[in-house]
Amino acid sequence: MKKKQRQMIGMLLALVVLAAAFLGIRQYNKNASSATSTTEDTQETVLDVNSDDITSFRYVYEGETYAFEKEDDTWYYADDHSLNLNQDRIKAMILKVAPLKADQVIENVTDMSQYGLADPERTIQYETADRSVIINIGNLNSMTSQYYIAFPSEMKVYVVATNVVTGFNYTLEDLVEVEETAEETESTEATDTTITESETTKTATETN
Repeated sequence: MKKKQRQMIGMLLALVVLAAAFLGIRQYNKNASSATSTTEDTQETVLDVNSDDITSFRYVYEGETYAFEKEDDTWYYADDHSLNLNQDRIKAMILKVAPLKADQVIENVTDMSQYGLADPERTIQYETADRSVIINIGNLNSMTSQYYIAFPSEMKVYVVATNVVTGFNYTLEDLVEVEETAEETESTEATDTTITESETTKTATETN
């Protein structure tokens, strides 16, 4: 009798633990969802620019400047239009800054150097039919995983998501579509043929 009572008590305790765990997970997910929603709601649109209106852009990455221009809705490397660029990747890059949203705006900044913006090493620039935009990129806040950015002649600092900046961490080579040459195609086909013949021979041997 006592043994059965202990078993019942053990089962009840297990159910209590499971129920508590379930409620804890449910509350955690609710809080996480609420935090995400709050972040989205509190973001401020700093530049309300339609990405389709951008006609050219340039950026600095690892000391190199890369410039691109659009013709008939197709993006080209400014110095060499013969290069076939990854259009989807370029459009994704532009969407990081047009429109541009900030998580926080720091007003009346007197010392831009504390944000790495006194003499920025990286910039992102773009043009539309009626405006030109320059975005200076400052330090990364490793604690919050956010970047500081600013516009020239403004004493404001904008705090933005990391991917606004890392979205431009590409060299030209990263943006060029690699086209398979005729020799590479023939080599691939020859390899596939060899594998198929090998598999056929193996199957015939196993059958015999």
